[in-house]
Amino acid sequence: MSSSLARLGRGSLLAAACAQLSVAHAEVVITGLEDALLDNALIHLGLDDEACDAPQWRVNERYSRAEQQIRTAIQVFGYYSVDMSARLEFGENCWLATFDVALGEPVRLRDVEISISGAAQDDPSFTSVVNRTTLQASEPLQHAAYEQLKRRLLELAQQRGYAEAMFGASRIDVYPLERAADVVLRFSSGPRYTFGEIQFRQDVLEQSFLDGYYEFKRGDPYDRSQLTALYRVLTNSGYFRAVDVRPLEPLADAHEIPVAIELTAANRRAISYGVGFSTDTGPRLRFGRTNRRVNERGAQAGFNGQLSPVISEVGYNYRFPYGDPRTEWVSFDIGVKHEDTQTAVSDTLELGLRRVITRRSSWQETQYIDLVIEDFVVGGLKSRSRLLMPGMSWFKVNADNTLRPDRGFRLGLDVRGANDSLGSDTTFVQTDATAKLVKGFSNRTRLLLRARFGFTWEQAFLELPPSVRFFAGGDNSIRGYEFQSLGPVDANGVVIGGDRLAVASVEYEVPFSSRWSGAMFADSGNAFTGSDFNTKTGAGFGLRWQSPLGPIRIDIAWPVGEIENSPRLHVSLGADL
Repeated sequence: MSSSLARLGRGSLLAAACAQLSVAHAEVVITGLEDALLDNALIHLGLDDEACDAPQWRVNERYSRAEQQIRTAIQVFGYYSVDMSARLEFGENCWLATFDVALGEPVRLRDVEISISGAAQDDPSFTSVVNRTTLQASEPLQHAAYEQLKRRLLELAQQRGYAEAMFGASRIDVYPLERAADVVLRFSSGPRYTFGEIQFRQDVLEQSFLDGYYEFKRGDPYDRSQLTALYRVLTNSGYFRAVDVRPLEPLADAHEIPVAIELTAANRRAISYGVGFSTDTGPRLRFGRTNRRVNERGAQAGFNGQLSPVISEVGYNYRFPYGDPRTEWVSFDIGVKHEDTQTAVSDTLELGLRRVITRRSSWQETQYIDLVIEDFVVGGLKSRSRLLMPGMSWFKVNADNTLRPDRGFRLGLDVRGANDSLGSDTTFVQTDATAKLVKGFSNRTRLLLRARFGFTWEQAFLELPPSVRFFAGGDNSIRGYEFQSLGPVDANGVVIGGDRLAVASVEYEVPFSSRWSGAMFADSGNAFTGSDFNTKTGAGFGLRWQSPLGPIRIDIAWPVGEIENSPRLHVSLGADL
């Protein structure tokens, strides 16, 4: 039933009631209560469930209980000295019930006794819970705070292995005439149990390898959060189709809680394929085959590739856990790549060794060394380059949604180099930094900011292959320009790339529906050499579709300030971060 009149003043009640009766709509009016007090009173009421055509005897019967129901609901917030007047009126078509409530002064806490005995007495987790409670002397009595504290203590005891925990006393003594209440909570935790036998049920990987996924052992103080963490890392490992991690019945004699871990193997081999399209690369065909378990020590191997008119590549990867299997891997890579853009043509053979480590705060660090042999043509110059490049990179993504975040960011930094005295054809050091920020607003609009900055110190620029030079333009760079069509030019006006890069973008997105939105954007920057920075800017608008395959972006962009400023279509698919 409606309760829209609950906050009206007395002068408006009669007119409002008549209006309600004229449309044959039953109404319960409560004055003197607001917000949580009013909401709780309406929840407790049974009267407002009755329709206009309900039998009069049933309305009267529920009305007779309504005043006590309201009082009970109010007492939860400490109001025991309540004055209330009520009336019930039957019109020709319906009925109206009115309750005028004067709250009076709330009952306040006088004596508050909260004690913890047993092993939990010295557990900081329990001390923190007690210190945060609002059950303090002179504060208004809140039954919800009392129940919340009881529930939190019991939950914490279960989580931290106090299997014998119980309340020796738990009560609220209310003295309405004195407007006072006393609280007694005596919590006895008993002993803290330890982890018992850890029982693995699986035939997938070596037990010694699986032991690296958790740090607790039999005899350590029990903590259920460690089981939750173990479940998460085993699930994300890719080795298992199903993971079940659960505590067993506590053993009172030994004060232990055994743990059972049941693992069901995922399919050993996985095949993936897909098609895509972007204006940078044209139509794409992706394919891959992965062996999730090359051996019982967790090694994995994969073959993957991509075919498109602009970039085609195929590679093989072999990786295995090293040290902590949760955070550290070593991989060997070999691949070939053909790239044919407006500015360069190149064929590359790459051999790589990588060590990938997940650091604190979810930063992923990669230490690597690559041997790259590249045949290329840039600006009419045909050459071959051999580079032995050690490097390090750091990468982090934080988002509330992986495909279309309302809040999140992506950060990346790559540092690499080569030296002609260590087997390379030239010497250089290069840094490449990227960042993207997504900020959502209450009206579901979003602001997207993107930037990329690169710098190369080189011995001889013309000896650098295209894979080490910077270019600008394209779907994820400066829209309005073709892929890698911007940068320094040679004497014939042909783009040859630069040793520096600065690109930034701002985009504002407005939703039309749950799946469609529109966007306005501007991109600016360029690749350049030295201080010769010739800014290029593209601006336009586009559509966004949250397809079952992921976000699809369709943009129309114009190059700003160009003599030839024909619009260019940009289409891309992929997550925002």
